[in-house]
Amino acid sequence: MSDPENDHLSRSVMELGEPESLYRVQPARLLAKLGIGLSLLLFGVIANYWWWIHGPATFGHLELMLLIVVPLMGVTLLWHMYRHRGLHVLIYPAGLLRLIRGEVDSFPWGDIVMIHFRVPHAAEAEFRRDASGNLTACWMPVVVPWFKIWDAGITITRTDGTSISLGPVLSNYDALAEDVQRRTFARLWPSIAEHFQAGRPLLFDDLEISTIGLTTENKFLPWGRLGEVTVSQGKLSIKQKEKWLPWRLKDISTLPNPHVLYALLSEAKRGYASATEVTSAEEKEEG
Repeated sequence: MSDPENDHLSRSVMELGEPESLYRVQPARLLAKLGIGLSLLLFGVIANYWWWIHGPATFGHLELMLLIVVPLMGVTLLWHMYRHRGLHVLIYPAGLLRLIRGEVDSFPWGDIVMIHFRVPHAAEAEFRRDASGNLTACWMPVVVPWFKIWDAGITITRTDGTSISLGPVLSNYDALAEDVQRRTFARLWPSIAEHFQAGRPLLFDDLEISTIGLTTENKFLPWGRLGEVTVSQGKLSIKQKEKWLPWRLKDISTLPNPHVLYALLSEAKRGYASATEVTSAEEKEEG
């Protein structure tokens, strides 16, 4: 008897050719996650039986964690793995193909208008430039959670509004996240950079980017005062120079195309620094 999942994969490869990259839920990874989920669920059943039959009458924070949160996490992990069984993601030069239990979704790179992230934390954004110093790629390296896989993922949206979500259930999810960011950046960045250089404000959720600085919630931060930009606990933190508390703290999952936002902040700050150096040099020459 043929396997429908492998049939769809074979048919896709036959029609489109070998993909540049293939991501799937590896059997060993699936079994490991299932084992963890079942263990947490079994622990919850045993702990609840012992507590309500033989345990004391008190009920506090520790009991809440052991009796409710732990088994609930086990159920969540099992449900998450069940929903993503049979998932394959194929990367081609023209776009991304998702196969899951007989369903096929195609996302040409040119049709992708937005990506959103869920990340507990991320490493510092990485950039690539050509020989002339022009930005060609930017991506946020993601950290793959070993257990709470529902806390991480990437949502991809096409021009027609269709979206898919991909997460750490896939092997090499960090490589997939980088691949998607680099390929979408190549399509999105030229028009974003053109709009910015033309002096048109750009909006990322409620964060407005202009040639003079950042505006959000009736607050303004000029480029000369922009400090460190980081992601921690799923929050984007924008700091102001010489200030300890963040100037703006936002849930990164609400921000469309955060890799493009990172690039825009970096280029604007870099441009401001270059302009300041030129002005200082001119003033010295005049003096």
